[in-house]
Amino acid sequence: MSDLLLIIFSAAFVNNIVVLEIIGADPALSFLRKMDVAIGLCLTMLVLLPLVTVFTYLINIWFIIPFHLEFLQLLIFIPTVLLITGCIKQWGHLVNKTLHARINIFLPFAGINTTVLGVILLNQQLVYGLLKSLAFGLGSAAGFSIVLLILTASSERIEVSDVPVPFRGIPVLLLTLALISMAFMGFSGMG
Repeated sequence: MSDLLLIIFSAAFVNNIVVLEIIGADPALSFLRKMDVAIGLCLTMLVLLPLVTVFTYLINIWFIIPFHLEFLQLLIFIPTVLLITGCIKQWGHLVNKTLHARINIFLPFAGINTTVLGVILLNQQLVYGLLKSLAFGLGSAAGFSIVLLILTASSERIEVSDVPVPFRGIPVLLLTLALISMAFMGFSGMG
């Protein structure tokens, strides 16, 4: 149990996919205009990433490795992500109607998101088991959500601040992301 919590903490803070791996930086910078939009994307990732990491782990163990199809991993994982996204979009209301209504808007974007594919490929490199893959997916989604919410809150504060003209827009957000990554580096001794 402590191993699973350590993987979740490590994926969320120590080896954050946005600030360390630079995997989710594009979606994080794209969706930080409004807090409602950021929360919707965070909820979508918190549902989608753990499911996708578990299913792709099972496909890798049961299908790809036994038949020596490692060279087709990417071509198998992309339709798998789209299939899982479609299933959540189609049948998600059976589990929780309010959560489904909230994440239904972002599922098509999340299905083609580089963050999802990057987490899947990182999970395959780390060679975790089933529960550890689930923990890694949950921790990665939590880490993505934390950075996205921090960037969104910072962006909302920067909009009302007096920022010098050359730094307005993306430059000040990239500086903010750099400061966030420096703050996350403080956790590096804990993983």
